[in-house]
Amino acid sequence: MAVPAELWAVWERISRRRPLVHCITNPVTVNDCANVLLAAGARPFMAAHPDEVEEVQRHADALVVNMGAIAQLDSIGKAARQAAERGHPIIVDPVGVAASSLRRRSCIALLKEFPVACVRGNGAEIRALLGDTGTARGVDASSEDAASAHETAVQLARRYGCVAVASGAVDAVTDGRRTFSVGNGDAMMARVTGMGCMLSSLLGAAFAVENSLRAAAAVCAVVGLSGEQAAAGTCAARRGPAYFRDLFVDTLFSLDEAQFMGGAKYSEG
Repeated sequence: MAVPAELWAVWERISRRRPLVHCITNPVTVNDCANVLLAAGARPFMAAHPDEVEEVQRHADALVVNMGAIAQLDSIGKAARQAAERGHPIIVDPVGVAASSLRRRSCIALLKEFPVACVRGNGAEIRALLGDTGTARGVDASSEDAASAHETAVQLARRYGCVAVASGAVDAVTDGRRTFSVGNGDAMMARVTGMGCMLSSLLGAAFAVENSLRAAAAVCAVVGLSGEQAAAGTCAARRGPAYFRDLFVDTLFSLDEAQFMGGAKYSEG
């Protein structure tokens, strides 16, 4: 059983080592993804042109691929090949694969061709990758998805030999043998676009300093706890989602060890 201090140590190492994280991500959330990486102490590089991604990846420490960047499949392939050759961890966010056959086929091909370190999606997205079939009409998770998150995440992790994170009210984080359940978070997080994209980007930073199941659990707990605290601050100020988004980034930046030790909600089993 990992103790909170071990999880916090992974998060703290990001700000000490300041990994360069190459993101080919969703254009809807690219600014938010860059900002949370900076708040964590990492260095973002949001490069997607096919003529530059290989050069960028050579100097990076991790690659984050978001299927919302579906128009950049050529760039994704080039960057993933470069990352694999250099042993950089590859993080895949399968956003929208439950509703788009193009994204689903492309993501499955990516998982089959390259040694992906971590896949993070909601329950519907994880299930869609297992069955190569549509399971939703949009990109949001449903309560039904959350109920089966654990089992589908374990299956995906075993199939592709990676860490799988199924986000929901309780995040299931597994490598197919061990599983963390992370219970931090707040309903307000679903009122802001891109929370999942931001989590995936931060997973890139964490895997750059420690390629492990523990690193994924640490990031889920930090993001969920920051969401809880930002939601409480938003409620106290009687403000809404836009205020929450800014406060979330500030909370992520200022979260300390004592807050994490007292607030992280996770179990392993």
